[in-house]
Amino acid sequence: MQILQAPRFFTFPSHKPSRGLPKNHHLSFPHLAGNLSIAGKFVVKSVSSDEFPVDETFLENFGPKDKETEDEARRRNWIERGWAPWEEILTPEADFARKSLNEGEEVPLKTPEAVEAFKMLNPKYRRKKMEESGLTEDEWYAKQFEIKGEIPEPVRTFWNGPLVVRHVPPRDWPPRGWEVDRKELAFIREAHKLQAVRVDSKELESARTNADDMNLERYKMFLKQYNEWAEQNKDRLEEESFQDDQDYHPGRRKRGKDYKEGMYELPFYYPGQICAGKVTTLHLYQGAFVDIGGVYDGWVPIKGNDWFWIRHHIRVGMHVIVEILAKRDPYRFRFPIEMRFVDPNIDHLIFNRFDFPPIFHRDEDTNPDELRRDCGRPPIPKKDPGIKVEEEPLLSNHPYVDKLWQIHVAEQMILDDVEVNPHKYEGKKLSELTDDEEFDEQNSIEYTKVYYKKSLLPKKILKTSVKELDLEAALAEREGLKRTPRYMMLGRSDLREGQRVLIVMSDRTLIPPRVFLRLYTLYMDLTDIPYKIHGCYHNKLRKEAKERGEEYKIHKLRRNIEMDEYDLIHWRRSFEEREALIRDISCRRALGLPLEEPGKLVDASYFGKGQYDPQNPLYRYDYWGEPKNSEKSKQERMTDAHNKSIVGKGTVWYEMSYEDAIKQRMQREARAKEMRKDAAEGDEEDEDEDDDDDDDFDFSILGDSTVDYSNQPIVNGTESSRMSDEGMFEN
Repeated sequence: MQILQAPRFFTFPSHKPSRGLPKNHHLSFPHLAGNLSIAGKFVVKSVSSDEFPVDETFLENFGPKDKETEDEARRRNWIERGWAPWEEILTPEADFARKSLNEGEEVPLKTPEAVEAFKMLNPKYRRKKMEESGLTEDEWYAKQFEIKGEIPEPVRTFWNGPLVVRHVPPRDWPPRGWEVDRKELAFIREAHKLQAVRVDSKELESARTNADDMNLERYKMFLKQYNEWAEQNKDRLEEESFQDDQDYHPGRRKRGKDYKEGMYELPFYYPGQICAGKVTTLHLYQGAFVDIGGVYDGWVPIKGNDWFWIRHHIRVGMHVIVEILAKRDPYRFRFPIEMRFVDPNIDHLIFNRFDFPPIFHRDEDTNPDELRRDCGRPPIPKKDPGIKVEEEPLLSNHPYVDKLWQIHVAEQMILDDVEVNPHKYEGKKLSELTDDEEFDEQNSIEYTKVYYKKSLLPKKILKTSVKELDLEAALAEREGLKRTPRYMMLGRSDLREGQRVLIVMSDRTLIPPRVFLRLYTLYMDLTDIPYKIHGCYHNKLRKEAKERGEEYKIHKLRRNIEMDEYDLIHWRRSFEEREALIRDISCRRALGLPLEEPGKLVDASYFGKGQYDPQNPLYRYDYWGEPKNSEKSKQERMTDAHNKSIVGKGTVWYEMSYEDAIKQRMQREARAKEMRKDAAEGDEEDEDEDDDDDDDFDFSILGDSTVDYSNQPIVNGTESSRMSDEGMFEN
């Protein structure tokens, strides 16, 4: 087949072709010959199977135009469509809301400053002003970002008297788990008694620099013990810091390159201590951080809009005097040292206080109540369920009972397999059996699905290790039960008067193990009839009972006894817990203390409407909406109920208001009463009483000629029934 060589660029002929193909235009496609012949004056530049010449008007409108650039075409498209990509695309509602903000009128700019600011929005005018002022663009923008307004005067701290700084050891020394000499500790703690001594400010007017006659022996003793502790524990503390604080945050413990020898650890500081430091960080949402020479920077809580007043008075790098307000656990609280500024004193400029200091949330924090108690925060209020715990029934369902039952079922399944396939266990002891595959306790429960009568039902497979089973004891117990006669022959002397015994036990009956256990236990409890058990295990127990002078009988199986023991343990624990709770309640009432933690349980009215309540069906994932309780929906429901109540009458199904329906109903009832009254006066004495029920039906509605049947609505997709004989006698 020949290939028609077409030029690379697609062009159209210069002459005007006719609407259809020319008369002398002939295309021949012989499939067998494989050559292409084109006849006529038409010059072919490019041909495809679905392409034919088009007229000039089509080309003028839709052909490529090289005269217009891409930018011009894009701009023309924006103008024609009436919007550009950088303009806001508003919905009609938003456009109306925006235009109606000023009641449809633009407020004219009145002040010269406003007019000038509006003019500066124009880039040309702005550039012109820059040239007139002689500033470069960078200088002009830098000027715009300068602080506008008056910078306030620096805060001056006024002192009522001299600042008294004492060298007192901390009251919480030594740290937990650190042993020190008891005599030295008693000597150190005598310094705390000296804090109660009053100091006359008149005697302290002149500052002293000579500390020779000052009594610093107790403080020096504390420093000696502190240095010993720091030398032993600083490496451990740094390692724990690397484990707990992976991310950097202001106020984090200094470690690695940031740590310098001689930095004070947390036990060195105590609340009330006055320190001199240097501001290191200012944080918009957390506050200021001051370096006071320790491994932790002190935290001054400042947040939000308070920085507007404080920003001129506190700067990074300035030297300040601070007072420690609190010292906290560094593994729980984000900033262990909380402080306030003493010089410059800016307490009067802080309005937004932190409710609680920020904390770390660890992975092991599973109990929120324990966490908030640890952090000193109030309880989260919960809805009072109105249940008295001390009046609740005692529990006797030990969680290990289910595991025991699982073990018992596994034992019985293995023993059943031993009976069915004894060749598999030849030469093996039951106590030496091992698991076929490695037992994984974490994946011991497997959830699958299985078909039962064409229904796919969930199935749970419980895997048990052979090591947990006591197969020898289970086998001995089974042997003892097997040697028991299938049907016990009981004499009259063995039966009490009027007692009936039904024996359902059989060694060949297939009963589920748990049902068998319960049936067997119930049977033994009901009959209470002694009988002899053969077998080594029960024989031994029988002999022991005989030696004690007792008669041996099996009341329960071994696993039943274990389950009851665990349930009894659980019941005792529940009983003791309730006793302790009752004692606690009585003691609290005697002392006048609240029974619950204040603020933990509150009334339902505390939450108001729209608050999250997990007990409320409104917050279920499959909840479809609130019940209709409004007045309008009540009217709709009453109308709906009225309509549904009269559907059976058929001819009364039409739209009406509820009031009209009630009026018509009252009128019908009144007419029915009148009819009954008239009928009662005209009735004869010998008329049957059974016919009185016919008067209850309102026959007037059947013959009401005012009802228009043509516009009856369709109910449930069908027209309501009419009184008609049409089609009654047709086959």
